[in-house]
Amino acid sequence: MEKVNRILLSLLGMWLIFLGINTSGVASEVNVTANKMEVMESEGIAVFTGKVQATRGDMKVFSDKLYVYYANQEEKKNVTKVVALGRVVIYKGKWKAYAEKAVYYKDQEKLVLEDNPKVWYDKNLIEGDIVVIYFNEDRSEVLSKNEGRVRAKFYLN
Repeated sequence: MEKVNRILLSLLGMWLIFLGINTSGVASEVNVTANKMEVMESEGIAVFTGKVQATRGDMKVFSDKLYVYYANQEEKKNVTKVVALGRVVIYKGKWKAYAEKAVYYKDQEKLVLEDNPKVWYDKNLIEGDIVVIYFNEDRSEVLSKNEGRVRAKFYLN
């Protein structure tokens, strides 16, 4: 179980870094490419559609659609929530995560992977129906729905 938590917390850390939540106070570059970008300023939403690729450092996030919710505060836009939909894949080094939906809630410091989420580190694999990572609690859960089961496959040294 400890190895499962380490894998999930590392994935969570990747998202925090990707979303620009760092303690250094230094802004870093995020590049997003997509077929289309639409900004609804009054609603505080930016929507990237079609072959979305977001890159920050050596971390890459791919999806069909990416919604970035933000609040305007004193000439700054603060991200409040990010939703990636459709074939969501996250890569960083030996880490890889797949889900049909990934939602990051900044106020709760929580990442939820839904619809067949799978998380790999090298050959190790964790999967269930929902993966929830609580960054501020240093805790994670892999849940199953209905009669489903949580699955983990580890290779021991």
